[in-house]
Formats: sequence, C-alpha cells, structure tokens
Amino acid sequence: MIYILKAEEIRSRMDNFTPHTRSEKVITSNQVERSRIGDITAIVLAGGKSKRMGGPDKSMLPVNGVPMIQHIVSQLEKHFREIIIGGDEKKYSFLGHKVVPDETEGSGPLMGVYSCLSRSDTELNFITACDIPEISLELIEKMIEISEGADIVMPVNESGKYEPLHAIYRRTVLPAARKQLGEGRLRLTDLAGNVKTRYISFDGSGWYHNINYKEDYERYKGPASG
Repeated sequence: MIYILKAEEIRSRMDNFTPHTRSEKVITSNQVERSRIGDITAIVLAGGKSKRMGGPDKSMLPVNGVPMIQHIVSQLEKHFREIIIGGDEKKYSFLGHKVVPDETEGSGPLMGVYSCLSRSDTELNFITACDIPEISLELIEKMIEISEGADIVMPVNESGKYEPLHAIYRRTVLPAARKQLGEGRLRLTDLAGNVKTRYISFDGSGWYHNINYKEDYERYKGPASG
C-alpha cells in the first residue's frame, strides 16, 4: 500500500527524524564534516509528474516517517554549502531551503538542471533526483576528485547505464543547456555529449535505488523500514 504524507504529519514528525542508512557508503550526519565536500551546492530535482508511478507523488512517499525528499535533503544538508530544490516553491517550502521552479514547464529534467544551475552560487554542483532516496558520499567524493577540466562527471553502472541525475555539473554547461532547450532537444545524455564529460563506473549494490514504479518503492521500503 502506498500513501502520501499530509502536511500535518510532516510537521509533527520533522523534529524526531533520524536519517536511515543501509551501509557505510551512505551519508550519515556523523560520518564526515562539511569541509570534506567543499564549496559545492547540492541540487535535488523534484519537478517531475510521477507518471510511471501511477499517481502518487514520488517526492512525498514516506521513508522512515518523512517524505522521501526530506530524507534525501537530511543526508545532504550537513555536507554541502547550499541546497537547492528544483520544483514548486509552495510545495517544498517546508524543507527550509531555496526552491527554484522551472523557468518553463514541460521541458523535463534538462530545464530543471538549467534553472537550478542558473541560481546556484557555486561553480561545482551535485545534482540528484527526488526518486533516488540514498546518497553515496564515496561516489560523490570520487566524482569531485576527477572533476578538474570536466563540465560533467557522470556515473555509469556495470551494465552500462548512465545516471545523469546523480552527477556533478559545472555551471559551464549553461550555454549548451540553453541552446539545447531552444532546439527542443531535452535529453540530458545529449547535453553530456555536447560538453566535456567524464564518466565514472560505480557499484550501487547496497544503496542505489531509483524509484520509478510502485514495485521499486515496495522493494526499497522493505529493507529501509527494517
């Protein structure tokens, strides 16, 4: 069964929230200090329509008694200079961070990336999605380490699948992103092909989940709640 947390439930549970971790690869509040990440902004994109989910808003699905997006933000906020939420300002104001809506609706994640990077104060940015509930600090650090001279550092899993929404982006991609949006080419992988992109392999076993369908959420929720 899937249900969405109501506003009153969110407020009543925020004070008692403890982030869930499943392995040492996942960020915890006492694992590292913010200085290990450096002067980098974390961006969480939450402007999608959750069509494949069949109705429920993925960002508000419960994880440990709080909305999934809050679970993600709680993992990030002690380690990044700034956090930006890409989405509806009224909907996500409860998170207490800057919320940036898409400059133009209906242009997919590329517009979210463009809009949020345009409002970021840092050159380097870690961009993730509201449907990837766990964050690997180890992977983020590795991407940062090899980011010199690259516009994007993008993970690739062992089966060859790219993950453009769990990647490092420089603001230098803005001109290419703006050009693509003007041409109606909305694929993030196309953007990666038009700028200097470095790829890094990663093993997501034990932490990586991409919640696209109800079945994905049910599989994730089982061990997460245990």
